[in-house]
Amino acid sequence: MKNIIIGTAGHVDHGKTRLIKALSGIDTDRLEEEKKRGITIELGFAHIPNDAGYNIGVIDVPGHEKFIKNMLAGIGGIDFVLFVVAADEGIMPQTKEHFEILKALGIDDGIIAVTKTDMVDEEWLEMLLEEVNDYFKGSFLEGKPVIAVSSATGENIELLKEEIIRKCDRESKRREEKELFRLPVDRVFTMSGFGTVVTGTLVDGTVRVGDEVVIYPHQGEGPGGTDGRRAKIRGIQTYGKSTDTAIAGQRTAINLSGIDKEEIERGDVLAAKDAVTVTNMIDVRLNVFSSSDRIILNNSRVHLYTGSDEVITKVILLDRDALAADEECYAQLRLEEPIAVRRGDRFIVRFYSPIITIGGGIILDTLPLKHKRNREEVLAGMEILDRGDISDIILAKAGERRPVKKDELARELGLLHGEMESALDNAQGIVCLGDGTLLAPEKYDRFTAELENLINEYHRSNPLADGMPRQELLSRLRDIWHIDDEKLLQSLMKYLIGTGVIEDRGKAIALSGFKIEYSDEQKALKERISKQYAEAGLEMIKTDDIFALDRDRGIIAAILGDLTSEGAILKVNPSYYIAADAWDKAVETAKSFDGAFTLADYRDRLGTSRKYAAELLPAFDKAGITVFDGASRTVVRK
Repeated sequence: MKNIIIGTAGHVDHGKTRLIKALSGIDTDRLEEEKKRGITIELGFAHIPNDAGYNIGVIDVPGHEKFIKNMLAGIGGIDFVLFVVAADEGIMPQTKEHFEILKALGIDDGIIAVTKTDMVDEEWLEMLLEEVNDYFKGSFLEGKPVIAVSSATGENIELLKEEIIRKCDRESKRREEKELFRLPVDRVFTMSGFGTVVTGTLVDGTVRVGDEVVIYPHQGEGPGGTDGRRAKIRGIQTYGKSTDTAIAGQRTAINLSGIDKEEIERGDVLAAKDAVTVTNMIDVRLNVFSSSDRIILNNSRVHLYTGSDEVITKVILLDRDALAADEECYAQLRLEEPIAVRRGDRFIVRFYSPIITIGGGIILDTLPLKHKRNREEVLAGMEILDRGDISDIILAKAGERRPVKKDELARELGLLHGEMESALDNAQGIVCLGDGTLLAPEKYDRFTAELENLINEYHRSNPLADGMPRQELLSRLRDIWHIDDEKLLQSLMKYLIGTGVIEDRGKAIALSGFKIEYSDEQKALKERISKQYAEAGLEMIKTDDIFALDRDRGIIAAILGDLTSEGAILKVNPSYYIAADAWDKAVETAKSFDGAFTLADYRDRLGTSRKYAAELLPAFDKAGITVFDGASRTVVRK
């Protein structure tokens, strides 16, 4: 069945609740105080029975200005609005305020119901209908059905119901994938025998009985944290009926196990793990309503409403000092409490004192860096976040100075794994390291250039060194790149080695293709050392004796390293190197034993002195060729 959520809007006492009762048979005013005062205070919920195969949920919102915060807790998740204007009063203050809120929240469709027609004559009604059409001209409600009804007499109620059902035949914009499940909580209570129950509009995804979900935000989390409080779905109801599954577009009540009522409140978000981002700062496009007589000054404190949540936030205007009516700009909101949101979510702002609705906007970045004002590069980046396609946005985020991980960015952008991979394929030149870190091409090129300059400088200063010592290089890079994450640093090095930018030479790193350049004298010395090792064979030369051949120990060390990398000699231990063919002979001799053998056995078969046999055998153990039990050795690798 198709699932549709309708929200009411309009001034107090214009007949919203009575109209919903006429359409659904349900009185949404459930509180004693609401019945006593005759006005809606809290959100009310109903569903409209029909034969068209639709689940039509209705959220009835308060119209009184004192309860706008309650209205905002429920109106954001609707598919279209049933905008109510009373025939006897016409356009009133909350008519205008609700209308501005709907525009700011991106609501793009609706029906206008002119109520209380039984209280006016035909001439007045005709004049009122003309006023309504004029007021909504140029907006998303222009040209939408305008139906005059009376809940008291039933006039045109069926006609309105038919129009609602017709309006339900629209393509859903909601995502139903399980991984994207989220439900902003607008009510929490306990039921005897069941425990904690939450209700809300299931805005994205699917949830099933038995699923584990997370309650966001949580004060213990850092930016983007995924460690919210866990709970399990014990039961689900939609429109008063128990079900195993609830999907996007349904008003849903969820019975939770493993969590107390006191641990959840309106404003929390029930979601799949990693389906939202928890943050204390967001980048936004912000606008002030055209009808507002207030301005937002830089550094103003305002009330922010998103989903069912309300927090106080400081507004940092990024390109001006004040934002006036009918203006918009990019801004950074620095929140006094964490919220759980996703890029693209809409929000409303109200003046701090007096609490008056003044504007709204859209979230562009849920984990931004802290920006300085009036910076061209910041504004250009915001423009990409606002107007660019998803690949442009990924490239922009991957180019920031703070490293961004693929999975974290997918969560920020509300992308599934396959969608993220597809977007990365279209983000030309982007680099994905082994630890999941994304680097924009220009950032990767900068890293590469700085690394090459660093190693090249070392090569120039140390022409006979095989390369820059690995640990020294890593230490220098930590300082230059301001990278504290060791895994990220190692992943970047591994990627650069894999792409042939640099070469791993054991304890040293060299630029790809680097070769030690010797003078003629040094070449002769290298040849002499190589010949000595070849002639010595199994009668190994002590390393100290080789170093004594030249006063510059650096030259000898370079020659030994070079001969080793060329495969002419092998390092047995710090005291001895051995010619490669002599090593091969020594290894083959060890492998010739069928069983355990002693040092004396090996010495005799190899035909060398005990002194050299005693140096070789521990090297075999270390290389995994033999194993020593304290008395004898056995070959383990033939």
